[in-house]
Amino acid sequence: MKIIRDFYKTCEIKNPVIALGNFDGIHIGHQALVKKTVDMAKAINGTPVLFTFYPHPLKVIKQTSQPFIIQRFKEKVQIVERLGIDIVVCARFTKQFANMNPKAFILDVLIGNLKAKGICVGHDYTFGEGGKGGIKTLREYANIYGFELVVIPPVKIDGVIVSSTKIREFLKAGNVKKASEFLGRAYSISGVVKKGDGRGTNLGFPTANIYPTNEIMLREGVYAAYVYVDEKKFKAGVNVGYNPTFKGSKKHIEAFLIDFEGDIYGKKIKIEFVDFIRDEKKFRRVSDLIEQITKDIASIKSIL
Repeated sequence: MKIIRDFYKTCEIKNPVIALGNFDGIHIGHQALVKKTVDMAKAINGTPVLFTFYPHPLKVIKQTSQPFIIQRFKEKVQIVERLGIDIVVCARFTKQFANMNPKAFILDVLIGNLKAKGICVGHDYTFGEGGKGGIKTLREYANIYGFELVVIPPVKIDGVIVSSTKIREFLKAGNVKKASEFLGRAYSISGVVKKGDGRGTNLGFPTANIYPTNEIMLREGVYAAYVYVDEKKFKAGVNVGYNPTFKGSKKHIEAFLIDFEGDIYGKKIKIEFVDFIRDEKKFRRVSDLIEQITKDIASIKSIL
């Protein structure tokens, strides 16, 4: 996989067919777009390319600190590589880039520097200053410069259009089952296990604590999940939140791996969320917390 960050200079790519978009989550709608891009490239003996952005445009345009990112850039690259993309062009999304004239983006970047032979976009794709560029603009230039333009229609589940926005809504509500359905795979978070305060061990339920670099947008609470350690899969109960019983102040994720023994401090683990069990709760007594954790584990075992 090749990653290009300087797209302002001519890129030597053989017959590039380019998928345009932010592609946060690489959900089933994105996957349809990427697969079409790969097919278009194969048809002309070309190169399938994904043109995306970092950071998320809303963080620059609206200057918001709210959690918008479903996955890290590295995870995005890994997924699209498996889908057949050969090159990822990652534009640093700045105010200057956001204010680029739509026609300049087509002429200078897509045609001038990347020399696109084909372009594939979603049904609602917009670009350039104020989102003034869109399907109509691309179609006009496709007719003039002779590149193929394909627009992917919306993908729906139960009548609802699959979108990153909708997936974020599901995650914030704790509905990981629906989020996973829209993603076409289990929603997951990866991170390196760090030493905690040891309370889990003292309670009889040792946990692996991770503090992901990307925002934790999940609803606070307890989840049934699978945890992957050294490519081995374990059933787990996962708590997302602040540990209010012990007056925690930093949101993090801690996983109790069922039927696991060993030291995993410093290891990178992957957590696949399966279902929401209950909201995070402050307990008056530690014994009440232990009793609830025991019930949670029984529920999780029955689900998994």
